[in-house]
Amino acid sequence: MHDTAEATTTQKSEEELKELASLARLVAYARESARELNAEFSAYCLDLALGALLQDLDRGDVSLSQANVQVRFLPGTRH
Repeated sequence: MHDTAEATTTQKSEEELKELASLARLVAYARESARELNAEFSAYCLDLALGALLQDLDRGDVSLSQANVQVRFLPGTRH
């Protein structure tokens, strides 16, 4: 149990944060594609995944501009 607590408090390396940012961009793109296809449940699930990735990035002190995730891809926005 000690290992689990330690793993959640460990700072992420810059490489890990870059990977999270890449995943966030990928998921944001997939979510927009799902919306365009009217695949609402898939878009909802991707919205949840994007929210989780953005939280992970936030914990790593990476701003959205640093992560290069466009504002139009943020959860809850529609364009």
